[in-house]
Amino acid sequence: MISFKQWRGYFDMRRQNQGSLTNPRDSMVSMSLVIVGQIVMFACVYLLGHWYGPGTLGTFNYWLAIGSFTSSILAFRYELACVDDSPAESFSAFVNASLLAAVVALMSFVLTSLLGHPDLWLIELYSLASFIQMAASLYYNSLRWYGRMALSRIAINAAFVGFLLVDHVFDVSRGSNPFVWYTWITFGVALAMTLSIIRSGRKQGFACRLSRRFFIDNRSFAIYILPSTLCNSVVHYSLSIVIPLWFGAESGGYFAAAYRLGFFPVALVGQSLGGVFRRDAVAAVSKNDGGEGLRQVYVTYARTLALFGALYALAGSLLFAPLVRLTLGPDWQETIELFYRLIPLFTLQLVFLPLAQVFLAIRSQRTDFLFQLTSCIALLTTLFLTKLAGLPVQQSVQAFSLSGAVLTVLGIVLTYRVSFAKRSPLSERAA
Repeated sequence: MISFKQWRGYFDMRRQNQGSLTNPRDSMVSMSLVIVGQIVMFACVYLLGHWYGPGTLGTFNYWLAIGSFTSSILAFRYELACVDDSPAESFSAFVNASLLAAVVALMSFVLTSLLGHPDLWLIELYSLASFIQMAASLYYNSLRWYGRMALSRIAINAAFVGFLLVDHVFDVSRGSNPFVWYTWITFGVALAMTLSIIRSGRKQGFACRLSRRFFIDNRSFAIYILPSTLCNSVVHYSLSIVIPLWFGAESGGYFAAAYRLGFFPVALVGQSLGGVFRRDAVAAVSKNDGGEGLRQVYVTYARTLALFGALYALAGSLLFAPLVRLTLGPDWQETIELFYRLIPLFTLQLVFLPLAQVFLAIRSQRTDFLFQLTSCIALLTTLFLTKLAGLPVQQSVQAFSLSGAVLTVLGIVLTYRVSFAKRSPLSERAA
């Protein structure tokens, strides 16, 4: 297993010899700030569960899952074009994708109002705000502004923690849904990010206009990545949506705590190293050296992620139960039981999710889509069979976790194969 000293030495050598394909400082800054962001998210989950109970936490997680799912497909994945070596192209992608998302959100609002469901405006508003925050983060990633990218997430969750503290003392919400306040906070941060990016882009002379050519040149994202994202989002959010519906809001709350707290290190590594890995992979591909740079970058990150995965499995097995009992209390035993059933899936996802960025870096859309489609069908079939068999929530989650673990191993193998393919990594760009 590669040591930290060897890892940094490798990065230093690569910077000297190949123009800074990778930079350990980027990873360290990104990971440090994402750690803070995840700790603040941990505080959100803790305060909701401790002060409002598992039922409120389950309902909040349910609406958050739906809103996150719709935001991921709001602009048909055109926001992925925001990751580009050219700052001007990245800025143009942010503007065009955000305008598309705004149009789709407005049309959805009109349609749901005409159909007699104006109550869905909250989901539509959160979807738009969450999308803009995500697109802005991709733009920051292109410029290697990893600090700003992480600070946006910290700002949202920190403000929500502040609201929960004030609400606990003064009851400002008057019993309203906490997700309403989370939505408005997210919208405020997204608006501030948009204004900041537009002002910065105009100072650099970037064009701030809608481009028909942009949608033509990047149509492969809508053709291949959108279906893939649909499959991935269905799998990622299915338990958060299904458990409250099948087993009640209280079980949904126990699951939300297990998932949010247990997924904390996975999200930490995915958001920090995943973004940096993708940026480094894009830079490696642009070298056009027959794929040698990409292979070396892949090996470095894969070894590091394997080490993190092993540490996560060990630490989670030993520390999660005492942590939950200490923070949430002994009544949350079901959260502990659910987490232990999710460990295999979480451990492998910690490795796979950052490495999966290679599909986007080399635009291997067909491979990514076929894998996500297979995973979606297999895991939804698993959930359907557990419902048909009348299994309790613990066994349903365990069946889902084991099926997902097997599929994640397949995904890791696929990332290796596309990274070490003898053909040029650019061969699928025309797809």
